[in-house]
Amino acid sequence: FMQNMLVPPTEHELETGFQSPFVIMNAGVFPCNRQTAGMTSSTSIAVSFKRREMVILGTQYAGEMKKGVFTIMNYLMPLMPKRDLPPADRALPLHASANIGPDNDVSIFFGLSGTGKTTLSADPKRELIGDDEHVWHPKGVFNIEGGCYAKTIGLTREKEPEIYDAIRFGSVLENVVFDES
Repeated sequence: FMQNMLVPPTEHELETGFQSPFVIMNAGVFPCNRQTAGMTSSTSIAVSFKRREMVILGTQYAGEMKKGVFTIMNYLMPLMPKRDLPPADRALPLHASANIGPDNDVSIFFGLSGTGKTTLSADPKRELIGDDEHVWHPKGVFNIEGGCYAKTIGLTREKEPEIYDAIRFGSVLENVVFDES
């Protein structure tokens, strides 16, 4: 799932200073121990930057892995490649969608989940950069995701043709109702 969701590093990036990856352990519906001090829910998403690990307990929502990676990027990207960069040279992670026009003009759409970022960025006259997780850098805007994570509730070809037509063999669908009729 995650190999489909994120942009993989290039061979050059792997050879030139790519740090060891974070390990994501997703236990699905296996609950966390509510008897643990400070634990008030059976769901937990915990990150250790020291051990480079993320542990997800008590949820079947696969998007928690993607959101967890975005949490990690929120912490790390402003510090890359060096901690002592002046603010103007740092990278800014964004919960936003983005597209680019024919004149290389970039539009960025900010919003909470489910507020229409994907719909706004899916403009037939512009190229989609991505619909959810980006980094704004002095050299431009780039997508952390390897695709689009569109909500399918109420999706129709008439309302959102670009998103509707993107669903084809190889698409990952989550939390959808299957109707055999």
